[in-house]
Amino acid sequence: MDLKTFSKETIVAEASKALNDLFSEQKQQGKDFLFLSSGGSSLSLLDGLDSANFGLNSTIGVLDERYSLDPNVNNLAQLQKSKFYQDIIKKGARVIDTTVHDGESPKDLAVRFEKQLKDWVDCTHGVIIASVGVGPDAHTSGIMPYPENKKFFDEKFNDKSHWVTEYDAEDKNPHRMRVTTTFPFLKKIDHAVIFISGESKKEALKKLLAEEGSLYESPCRIWRGMPEANMVQVFTDQVLY
Repeated sequence: MDLKTFSKETIVAEASKALNDLFSEQKQQGKDFLFLSSGGSSLSLLDGLDSANFGLNSTIGVLDERYSLDPNVNNLAQLQKSKFYQDIIKKGARVIDTTVHDGESPKDLAVRFEKQLKDWVDCTHGVIIASVGVGPDAHTSGIMPYPENKKFFDEKFNDKSHWVTEYDAEDKNPHRMRVTTTFPFLKKIDHAVIFISGESKKEALKKLLAEEGSLYESPCRIWRGMPEANMVQVFTDQVLY
């Protein structure tokens, strides 16, 4: 895990550049790649991404989804509003569709989301790149901390048979109905660019970097425990020491 600290004025540009370098590398090598974007503050990185790196060998989607018909809440619907998304679709990029279909339950969406991911991996054997957010509570993707219920946490997020799960986060997040990738899938991500910006994220950053800690209390620690072959870059504007 590579920690990089920048000023508030430059962190977005630097994190976007890291993603562009990764996309360019795959394009130059002729590799299929899947870019999964986090929602929330990580969407600010889209403006700095270069659509020239995308084409028929590229696919885009989101790392987790908010189950909602509201285009201002659903993560993919928000991503689809960006000029970057519209440009790469014109270039032939494909989409992992996680918008909510008519009559579709959270479970239905989870099954469809997981099938799309597995089909992409099986068909392309390509490279997975993700922009990753971390919440003030140390959640990552759509995986909230459950210090009060480790059993539920493990059943939902550590089940090796599922890459995507659905659940009601209740009062843990303003967007309570979640359809999220799980730890078994996150471990398959080849390159993660983690974006942690703002004073409210400082404690979560400390938990990510701490020598000791648990996933059910601080889900973001999954990135600390990634296989050595996976590249994890942490971009932050917070100075801890």
